[in-house]
Amino acid sequence: MPQFLLICNMLLFFCVIDLVDAVTCNTCKDFISGCKGGSACPFLTNTVANVAGLAAGTAGAIVLKQLVPPQFLSVFPRATIERLCHLVQQIGRSGVFDPNGRTFTEIYEAFSNGKIGRPGATSALLTILADTSLSDAMRSSVAAVLSALATAPAVSIIGTNEAGELVGPMRFIVASILKYLSAKTNVITLGGTSSANTSRSLSEVTLTAPRNEETFYEMLTLFIMFCHALGAADVLLSTVFIDQVVHEKQRRFNYSWMMSYCLFIVYLKAVDDSTTGATLANIHADGGLDTHADEAAALGADSYGTDFRKLRSASVARVRDPDASDVKVKTWNKKDTPRANKACISHNRGTDHPQQSLKSDGTCKYKHVCFHWISGAGKEAICGSKTHTVDDCDHADKCDSAASA
Repeated sequence: MPQFLLICNMLLFFCVIDLVDAVTCNTCKDFISGCKGGSACPFLTNTVANVAGLAAGTAGAIVLKQLVPPQFLSVFPRATIERLCHLVQQIGRSGVFDPNGRTFTEIYEAFSNGKIGRPGATSALLTILADTSLSDAMRSSVAAVLSALATAPAVSIIGTNEAGELVGPMRFIVASILKYLSAKTNVITLGGTSSANTSRSLSEVTLTAPRNEETFYEMLTLFIMFCHALGAADVLLSTVFIDQVVHEKQRRFNYSWMMSYCLFIVYLKAVDDSTTGATLANIHADGGLDTHADEAAALGADSYGTDFRKLRSASVARVRDPDASDVKVKTWNKKDTPRANKACISHNRGTDHPQQSLKSDGTCKYKHVCFHWISGAGKEAICGSKTHTVDDCDHADKCDSAASA
């Protein structure tokens, strides 16, 4: 080996060694400031503690700091985490907060967190006041809380939908994320309205369908992150779940992002409502795709309007306004435009033509020829063959990048 190559290899070796030594923690890769590495990394210790805290319903034991970037901490403030813990505890139970045997401070806190309604809290406090053995100081304190309860802003019972039915924690996580994403565009939808003037508590979370594709996919990413950070589901399980119920269905059935969102919610509802211990890990294996798909279609019609059934397929779902009643779905008529300046991507990739690629009569706006780059034929020259597509190109001068001259 020439001496200069030996020297170069030695320098490269020591550079690699320095890079390895420069990382204190091989788990978080020094993402967490001050992490000492090994088994003490918060990515390990905090996530384990959060799993136990969520299972026990102990909101105070759940810590997101260090686990998620600072800009995302506002998605799950303490009050929202308390609501999530309450929902986890309520799975499989018939009631909500039981005030019997609770102190007056616990009852008022439960009201503030939406675990009990005003009538129930008032009745429980009056029961405490009826105790003849109550000291004067305690009686005065309970009376003060009772007075505060009467003037406190109304708080909806958490974890219920408009019909008063219990809603599970998985959809609550999605709703919290979508609320955050909608707030990024200065629009927060509460109870189906777009007005900021509402009597409902701003801490209430309503599951509102995303209005565009970008929001949907960002929500999926944050769902994976928060499920893992909160202790609701391991990142490996939630990733596989999303691949099965979203991406696989899109590949197999050509579902649009709207249909995929609705199917995603229907599957989460099946997990939330399960009485047999269904989880993200096994709900897909339980089957029921036809039923879930029918439910998703019904949910889509409610969430995106009457045109949703025409927009279930990806090839027709990229319209600008899914709520428009005058949307006309165009179908490719098997014709192209031979004199067009550009080759058709859909033709080369074997995918359906999106609406924006079709003329009003269904003719493709582009020419159906192979668009593999070739050399020796001028700047940005392509193969241009009508007999094959890019993946089967056999042109003698094909190349990996556009020719510059």
